Amino acid sequence: MNRPSPEKIDLTENLSRIIREITESVPGFSHIDPSKTLVCLSTNRAGSGGCTFAKVVPSRFKGGAEKILHYGRWFRIPPVIYNGIEQKYIIYFYMPRFFNLPPEEKLRVIFHELYHISPDFNGDIRRLGEVKAAHGHSKKHYDSQFENEKDLFHEKIKGTTMYRFLEYSSSDLMNKFSDIVALRLKVPKPVQVKR
Repeated sequence: MNRPSPEKIDLTENLSRIIREITESVPGFSHIDPSKTLVCLSTNRAGSGGCTFAKVVPSRFKGGAEKILHYGRWFRIPPVIYNGIEQKYIIYFYMPRFFNLPPEEKLRVIFHELYHISPDFNGDIRRLGEVKAAHGHSKKHYDSQFENEKDLFHEKIKGTTMYRFLEYSSSDLMNKFSDIVALRLKVPKPVQVKR
């Protein structure tokens, strides 16, 4: 039986590096500040229902509002501070589901989540409609908005350490690395505040 090597891998660091490269090299995502976009890991079972691979959690409400009035009460999402910087967004990637995707599909998920971030980078999501604000009328149409950019980026990073990281499945990670680390954080929930 092969034992894992004593190597350590930081999943947050690797995913953050890919996101930083996207924001620096893909014009349609240049509005995103990666220092204010926190990457975390969450867990879901490989055989569980649904197909959630990742999700983006905004820090603000519609239009970037810090507070919202709901049934006569004011609510606010508690700020998340990381490295002394208040985070505008948290992106959660699910283990093992996300890591069991092929590299190009992993990239599609990353681009999908980044596309949710408002072009104003104000802590709100990109709103595509009144009823179905997150994805608009069709997820397929939603994904088509960044398909070309994703394909070009895929070609750009082939053969790099970023791409090799994307090639790891969850079992590859478990077999190759004895120390797998990542940021974990409970999803911030709105709390009641005074007006």
